[in-house]
Amino acid sequence: MTGVNGQSVFVKRQNNMKYIGFELEDEAEEWARERLGLDNPPEFFRAFSAVNNEGEFVCVVIMTNFTSRNIDLTIAIDNKKVRPRETIVMFNEIFGFIFNKLHVARVTGLLRGKNTQAKRLNEHFGFQLEGIMRKSFEDDDDLHIYGFLKEDYYNHKWFRGQTK
Repeated sequence: MTGVNGQSVFVKRQNNMKYIGFELEDEAEEWARERLGLDNPPEFFRAFSAVNNEGEFVCVVIMTNFTSRNIDLTIAIDNKKVRPRETIVMFNEIFGFIFNKLHVARVTGLLRGKNTQAKRLNEHFGFQLEGIMRKSFEDDDDLHIYGFLKEDYYNHKWFRGQTK
């Protein structure tokens, strides 16, 4: 299996996870759009997903706005179907790929201010609130900008891997 720019993606079976990677990308994008209420997906993106042994999506990460320094992420997760240990596996697969294969320095998370569950998840993953763009959406909701650096990943309590 290949990822962005033809790079290999490590996919493994662990715990209740069937696979983690870029398989079923179109279906993953649709699942994430429905969960997040997104009408128009970005023109170029990659959808990294985790599927359980029952064949159900439990997490989809949409990666957009690729630069040599940063990737924007949108995360959709089904908390009812993910066990804590699986969250750690997904965390390491997703951020290990981003920081060790794509070699970016940071990840940016863009969240609606009203989405308290997503903000808690980002903060649990170690993202730091970097700014708020007030009244950014048609319904006057704010846009919260979160950042997660490569060193944040390597120093996170869930980190399980090699640094490059």
